[in-house]
Order: sequence, then C-alpha cells, then structure tokens
Amino acid sequence: MNMRKLPIEAIISVTNRCDARCKMCNIWQMERDEFLTAEDYRKLPNTLKNVNITGGEALLRPDIVEIVQAVYESAGKPRIILATNGFRTDKTIELIQQMRQFVPNLGIAISLDGLEEYHNLMRGVPAAFTRAMKTLQGLIDIGVTDLRIGFTATAQNVSQLPLVHQLAVQLGVEFTATVAQESETYYGVNNLEKIPPADVANNFGYLVDCNLRSPTVKNWFRAYFAHGVIKFVEQGKRITSCSAASDFFYLSPRGDIYPCLTLPLKLGNIRSEPFEKIWAGDDASSARKVVNGCQDCWMVCTARTELKKTPIRALSWIVKEKVLRSLKPSFVEDHRS
Repeated sequence: MNMRKLPIEAIISVTNRCDARCKMCNIWQMERDEFLTAEDYRKLPNTLKNVNITGGEALLRPDIVEIVQAVYESAGKPRIILATNGFRTDKTIELIQQMRQFVPNLGIAISLDGLEEYHNLMRGVPAAFTRAMKTLQGLIDIGVTDLRIGFTATAQNVSQLPLVHQLAVQLGVEFTATVAQESETYYGVNNLEKIPPADVANNFGYLVDCNLRSPTVKNWFRAYFAHGVIKFVEQGKRITSCSAASDFFYLSPRGDIYPCLTLPLKLGNIRSEPFEKIWAGDDASSARKVVNGCQDCWMVCTARTELKKTPIRALSWIVKEKVLRSLKPSFVEDHRS
C-alpha cells in the first residue's frame, strides 16, 4: 500500500433529514442513514484546511454540536462553514452560540434562492424566506462575521441572482452562487432542467462584473469562479482540472467516502477502516484515474484547491478583465430592481 498526501478539503454531510422540500434536490426523500456517531468523526485526517458541514439540514442532528467539535478538533482546527436553510431561528442561534465556544470563527451559509416568492417556491415551504431572513439577521446581531448567502441557480430562479446579491450587499454579508448539479450520490437527482446558457451568461456575468469591481481580492477570485460557471454551462468543460480524491473528498452520513459529490465511486467507509488506509487503497487509486480529465461538474469544493495550486492562471484572467472593465461602464445598473 503506497501512502500519499492526505486531503485538505472536505464536504461532510451529517444527515439526510431535511425540513425543506427543494425543487432541485431530493435529499429530503432519502433514508435517514445517520450511521456515524460524533466520535466517528474523530477518525478524520488532521490535514484538513476547509470543511463544509451540511445535510440535509445539519442542524436537525440532535448531536450536531458534538459533531462539529469532533470535526474541528480531529481535523486540525480547519475553517468550518456550516450550511443551513435557517428555518428554525431560535434553535439555530442557540446551537451556533454553543459551537462558537470552541470554533470562534465558525462560518455560516444561509441558503436563499430568490426573493420571497421565488425562495418559497424553490424551497417548497411557506414562509421559507421570512424564516431564513430572520435567522440571517439574528446571526448578524450576535456578531457572526463569517456569514454568507448561498444561491443555487436553476432554470426557474436564475434571474433572481442579481436581486439576492444586492440583498447580500445591503446586509453586509458575503454572497456565493453556483448552478444546481446532478448527483445520485448526494442530491438524489439526475434529471434537472438545463438552464439556458444565455441566462447563465447574463446573470453570472453580472456577478463577474460586480466581483471584479470589488476592492476585495477574495471577490476577484469569486469572479473567476463565476466565469467558470458560465464556461461550464456553455461548453460542458471545467476551466481547471479537478483534484477530487487527491485534495478533496465527500463523506456521506453513512460514513462512505467518495471522491466528490457527483462521482458514485465509493472509496471506503470510516466506520470499518482507518481514513489513511482508505486514501491509500486501490479504490481510491482507481477513482483518481477517473477524476483525471473528469468534466462532470464545476463547484467551489473542487475548484478552490486548483485555484490555490495554480493561481497564476486565475490572476492573469483577473488582471486582463479588470483592465477591460476599467475602460467601459458597469452593466450592474441593468440588473437593479
């Protein structure tokens, strides 16, 4: 067994329980499959730098505080982003306050897929928007600084992207956006309606423009990611290679480890084998061969490590595009409500 460098990024789904009924995701219809205890999460490698904890709705796990603590302590105190739909304001704030006692810089992502009418429709729950906004304001009030709105674009709501971005700017929180992805392993869907490329180019082009005109370097790289979304939808290709199963993995609520959210290639299960053995095993090696050249998705989880490893490519694009935009007016005004 050949040992190899351990990963630095992970998405960890702790439950399939969910109180939303999203149009682009069938997790809420899956079996609960909560096979891991909080102690099982202490089997993760201590090399992780960024961890996204999600579900389902992660905060529905009664032991979520213990799980977050186990991940933080075992994985080498990584940056943790916890994703939530924000439906339960008081409980959410209570749990986040408990987690911040041992993860002081805990990041929170609240899902918003449009303004009120659209978000309620996309999430399939009455008053979803009102509840999410109440939670978002509550987290601002208790001083959570690493706070963002996460937007998932589909054919039904892509036109809402500029409006939700403007809401994030008004609230003083960060904004991230991607397109809905097909995945039987994670989302339980493989037949999403395709977004017209022109709609993606228009609305994600708005985001590219906003982020490039921002004074924040992080937003410049977000512009590059949004540019990658446009190219992926137009051409079906990533603008960088993928490092899934090398720098990144996905851990399911069952304890199964996959290269990423989309490839249904199980590498092993942390309940039955040490992580290091799984990562150096034959299944992982075979998965890396599949990943090499894979064009199945374009998501932050597998794009971020590539951007960090090869920043010159992104920086060259950023410099060129910023110069071009300095010579012409912004089209942001065209998207204002």
